[in-house]
Amino acid sequence: MGRFDARVQGYRMPAEWETQHTTWLGWPMLADREELWGEHYAQVVAEFALTARTIARYQRCVVAAHHSLAAQARELCGPTVTVLPVAAEDNWVRDCGPVFLQGKGGQLAAAAFRFNAWGNKYQPYDGCQQLAQDIARHAGATLFNSDMILEGGSFYVDGEGTLLTTESCLLHPNRNPGLSRADIEEELGRMLGIRKVIWLPGNPMEVETNGHVDGIASFIAPGRVLCQGATPDQGDYYYILRENRRALALASDARGRPFSFLELPSPQVTQRYDSERYCDCYANYILANGAVISTAFGVAEDDAARAVFAQAFPGREVVLLPVTAISIGGGSLHCSTQQQPAV
Repeated sequence: MGRFDARVQGYRMPAEWETQHTTWLGWPMLADREELWGEHYAQVVAEFALTARTIARYQRCVVAAHHSLAAQARELCGPTVTVLPVAAEDNWVRDCGPVFLQGKGGQLAAAAFRFNAWGNKYQPYDGCQQLAQDIARHAGATLFNSDMILEGGSFYVDGEGTLLTTESCLLHPNRNPGLSRADIEEELGRMLGIRKVIWLPGNPMEVETNGHVDGIASFIAPGRVLCQGATPDQGDYYYILRENRRALALASDARGRPFSFLELPSPQVTQRYDSERYCDCYANYILANGAVISTAFGVAEDDAARAVFAQAFPGREVVLLPVTAISIGGGSLHCSTQQQPAV
C-alpha cells in the first residue's frame, strides 16, 4: 500500500480482553443522520450517556462528540466522563476511529485506515475521516497510516497473530475494489501484526455494514470463539450464521489450534422502532476492565445471555444495559466504542 510506514513493524493490536486504559465512545448526531435516529434521537443520546457513565465505573471513558454537541454530551454524561470535541459526523468510533497498537517496549501507537462510510452510504463523512488522527493526537499515540479502507467492526484479533473477518464486508466491491484477498491479508499483517486471517462468509443480507464480524462472532480467548446464535424460524439468518459457524469449525488459529465455541441466544425482539437496520443481537458487546457490557432487550433471552457471558468471561461482572434504541442505527455498543490498551 502506498502510505505504509515501516515503523509499524514490531507493533501488534492487543486482544480486547487485555488490560485497557480508556474506552472511546462516539456521540450520535441528528443533522444529516435523521434517517438513522428520527424521532427517537432524545432516547438515543440518553442511552449513550448511560453507556458512558457505566463504562466510567470500570475505567476511563472519553466521549468523542461533534463540536456542536460537546456541551450536550458533558451535561448528560456527568463529571465521571471526559468529552473531546471532534468533527466526526457519526458515533461509530469503532469504524472510523483509530485502531490502537502496542509496541514491544510498551509504546502506544494507532493505525489509521481510510474510511468511506461503509461504501459511501452516508454523507458527509469528512469529519469521520479525520477522527483517527484526532483521537490518536489526544491519546499521545504515534500514528501509522494505511491507504486501505477498513472499519474496526469488520474484524477481531486474538492478540497472538490471528484475525477474524468476513468476505461479505472486506471483499465487497464498495470498499477496496482494486485489492485482492492476498493484498488485504498482507496489509492486515503489516499494520496490525497479523500472521493468519480467518475468512468467514459473513452476512450478505446485512445492508448497513455488509456483514461486520462483530455481529457474528468474536474471539474471547486464544482458541475460543463466542458466536451469535439464531433459531430455525429466523429463516435465512439462521442458515447464514450456521455457515459462519461451520467455517470456524474448519479453521485453526495462527498457532494451529482449533476453536472451541460458546453461543449467545438470539433475542426475540418485537420492539424494533420500525427500523429496517435494527441490530438485535447480544454479540455487539464490549469489554472493560472487570466487566462485559451488552444490551438488555427486555426479553426472556436476556437471562440466558447473561449466563453465556458469565461463562465466556469468568471473573467479570456481566452488565446488560437497557439501551435498545442505540440498535436503531444498525449497530450497538461495540460499533460505538474503541478500546485503548494499557501500555
